[in-house]
Amino acid sequence: MIKALVAAAVAATQLLLSTPVPAAQDVFQRPLASWAPHCLGFGSQWRYCNGVPLRACPSGAVWLHTAVDVVASTGEAVMAAGDGTIAGYSIDPQFRGGVLIRHRTSEGIVITQYWHVWLLGGLDVGSVVKRGQVFARVADMGSRTHLHFAVFKGDLEAHAWNGALPPSPCSGFPAFPYRFVDPNAFLAAHQ
Repeated sequence: MIKALVAAAVAATQLLLSTPVPAAQDVFQRPLASWAPHCLGFGSQWRYCNGVPLRACPSGAVWLHTAVDVVASTGEAVMAAGDGTIAGYSIDPQFRGGVLIRHRTSEGIVITQYWHVWLLGGLDVGSVVKRGQVFARVADMGSRTHLHFAVFKGDLEAHAWNGALPPSPCSGFPAFPYRFVDPNAFLAAHQ
């Protein structure tokens, strides 16, 4: 009996020692302390949930929601999902602020996207942030207050801003899931 317990303990120790520890740059976390999915309806053509079509256009183009929307409160702290550099900040009268953070991982560059936020004072494009560091606050969107969080695999480019609502019915550039990945699956694989 004792030999069996010792053998099991040795096997467990060997398994722990052989399991690779992820590098710090490959570890990500949720950007909000709470994480409840949020779906908003905007009429029969609209669905505002993770990865589902927002609008189908006569041309055949389909707007997709390339992020997860998370229930949030106005002013709630938004944390950097991983170590990185603020690569973009945009202000839109309808969507409030949008932030892109560029992360170097062992798998390449990843951009995390945060919409409906206000960047904290003292931070700007080029600022370095650490995983878990509060860098923004959730903006007031009235009854639709939430955080839009996306993950884009690849370096900074115009498509990294896509994923929110189209500017008007079937106009503009459709937000096809170009290099976007499921943010919940990404976070689960990188914790």
